[in-house]
Amino acid sequence: MSVFVLKLIAIGTMFIDHLTYILALAGFLPYSSVSYRIGRAVGRIAFIIFAYLLVNGFDKTSDRKKYLGRLIFYAAVSQVPFTLAFTGGNYRSAGVMFFSFDAMAALPLLLPLAVYFFFVAEGRPDRSCLTLLVAFALAGLRVCVDGIVLLGGHMNVFYTLAVSMALMMSLEALRSPDRSWPRALLCFAALGVELYFLQQNADYGLLGVALVIGMYFLRGRRALQLLYAAVWCAAEYYASPIFLVGAWAALVPLAFYNGKLGRKMRTAFYAFYPVHLGLLGLIFIILCRSR
Repeated sequence: MSVFVLKLIAIGTMFIDHLTYILALAGFLPYSSVSYRIGRAVGRIAFIIFAYLLVNGFDKTSDRKKYLGRLIFYAAVSQVPFTLAFTGGNYRSAGVMFFSFDAMAALPLLLPLAVYFFFVAEGRPDRSCLTLLVAFALAGLRVCVDGIVLLGGHMNVFYTLAVSMALMMSLEALRSPDRSWPRALLCFAALGVELYFLQQNADYGLLGVALVIGMYFLRGRRALQLLYAAVWCAAEYYASPIFLVGAWAALVPLAFYNGKLGRKMRTAFYAFYPVHLGLLGLIFIILCRSR
């Protein structure tokens, strides 16, 4: 299987997972139903493949800083659709309007990525820095209009992937002949703070980062990567056998990955996440409020 096929499997299973969850949030599907459990179990495949593709892309990309900037950009773009779709109260009756900013929620997210850009990569201010600031602001904003929460609370999976990418790049910087220990130590200290807050506020949190970093250390040894992923699945889904089986199913397409790129779909692959969440959220909010 090529990267293209893996991406199709990832976004397909992710869509099934998100559709199932939103149907339940909107009251169209009971949480206790077999359909709900199966749909969510199928969705466990997606993140395993995303993590593998991130590590694979880390090795093959020609510009890692640009790759990180892309993840931060989509973290910012996806935050409103993510909050819109996954806030259960949005599918209920209308409420009040409010707007606030929680600096303490945003600062831990900004710190490690800013340190990476300015101290590890020695980067100059560019568009990536602008999207970093936008992502920083969105992580701290709390916005609700007519009972519909647009921003607030949980952070989307691109934040987890971005921090994972920054951590891999920092580890690589340590191996560089011209490494700067003060800069490296500063970066790791900042990332340590971020990992603590990520665990509480972002999709997959610390366990998600652990999956990516484990695969990073096992690069070039796919059998060990898959074994590590299998153990990770057991740690994450030990309380739900059907979710565990769904997660383990992700190892099958990864085992058949042939190292080829296949058809390119970079923009569509990233854009699918915010677009489908925004559409699903809007459709079911309208359906619920018109009942």
